[in-house]
Amino acid sequence: MKVLALLVVLALCASSTAQTRLASDFEIAQMELQLARSRDFESQLSGRLNLGDLRAARNELSLAGAEYQKALSLADRERIDARRDASLSRYANATSYAALARAKLGRAAEAFGLLEETARYASDDAEAWNVYASAMRTLGHPRKAVSAARNAVAIAQTKPLDKAIYQHALATALIEANELAEAEQLLVTVTDALRSRTFQSLQNQVAREESFEIYSSARGDVAAYVSLLNRAQLRLASLYEKRGAVDRARAHYERVLEGRSDDVTALAALARLARSDAERERYFAEAFEANPFSMALVREYQRHEHPPIEDVSSTGARVRQALAQGHTRAARETLDALLAQFPQNDTLRALRREAEPSAMVALPSTNPTADDLRALLDAFERLTPEQRVALDQETFTSTVQFEGTAFESGTIDGVPFRFSEPTIFDGAFDITKPLRLTYRILGVTRANSRDALLLEPLRLEGTP
Repeated sequence: MKVLALLVVLALCASSTAQTRLASDFEIAQMELQLARSRDFESQLSGRLNLGDLRAARNELSLAGAEYQKALSLADRERIDARRDASLSRYANATSYAALARAKLGRAAEAFGLLEETARYASDDAEAWNVYASAMRTLGHPRKAVSAARNAVAIAQTKPLDKAIYQHALATALIEANELAEAEQLLVTVTDALRSRTFQSLQNQVAREESFEIYSSARGDVAAYVSLLNRAQLRLASLYEKRGAVDRARAHYERVLEGRSDDVTALAALARLARSDAERERYFAEAFEANPFSMALVREYQRHEHPPIEDVSSTGARVRQALAQGHTRAARETLDALLAQFPQNDTLRALRREAEPSAMVALPSTNPTADDLRALLDAFERLTPEQRVALDQETFTSTVQFEGTAFESGTIDGVPFRFSEPTIFDGAFDITKPLRLTYRILGVTRANSRDALLLEPLRLEGTP
């Protein structure tokens, strides 16, 4: 079932007119309708995973976690039923999704164990390996995700849509592993194939049905096709942008909007690549109407100066107004009103904290305390350009505790950190014991459903 392989299948939006409600409101309503109408395991599971990811995209993390927990309960119950019925394939399928749900909840050790169990029972199943790759990406292990995704591609069936799905998953993992050349080549292959006559029948169905709905079991291939084309074009455009091929990037972002005119990632990118101030403001306004709670969009918006906002009748416009109001009472009043409407939104909570006049960020000392690092983690985006330059030039030393079996992530007095990739240090060290790390702080990253400091390791030593 391709909705499970893709995890989140987003609705098509065929109208480019301004909307009075968030684009994701419609998607959430459609997903809840699917859940109300369906009773089978895969439809219920896909619905919960989709809802969780939609909530996460709106930065409503507590609501997202609740949906992932419901997905986990469904998968665990299906495992029990499949074992009772002696259905090995059902058991392996349910086990893989139980692992994925645990990964989304940040329960890494449990997820690893279930993924290994799935591999024992379904080593010849491409979708199982694809789920394995998705879980590894969620847990912040892109190289393991690449290995699993290669297995999926190698044993995929000859059905063109299956092949494209697994190639796209491999390209996604390669991007996160910083293997960009191969990823770009794969994404070109996928996007060219999806727009070719090979998929003419699906293209005709998409046009004929004017699909607005998120995935339903009756139209699985159509929904999978729409979502796959959207994601592949976005990732390819991003790669072009990173290597400076701006015209190509802009063309692919515009292609995304041809199929889904309210795609917040494409709109934000086109605002970033705009040729004029007027074009930038237009794209920003449309992006905030699509998803005003995208923290990436908020930070991109804050990098530019903007003219006054005349019409503040929509949620997106009110968020932009609050950003323009800065550390003022007016901003706090605007955000308080928004929080009354969206009380569980973490983006609004973060902006409300930042609107306090006392919310100045202090850089940590060279031997930072847990409180120093936690304050930096919570407020990193508020650093001034001068503070960022100072931070880039400073080195820090802390006692760290690594997690897992590779020198890649761990904690400093309970504050999570990660390296950009596993690191090999000169010398022999016991990874299970506290060690002394000298490092630079590069930024903040998100892994295992939690924020972590992104560090550049410089030296590792044993503790006295």
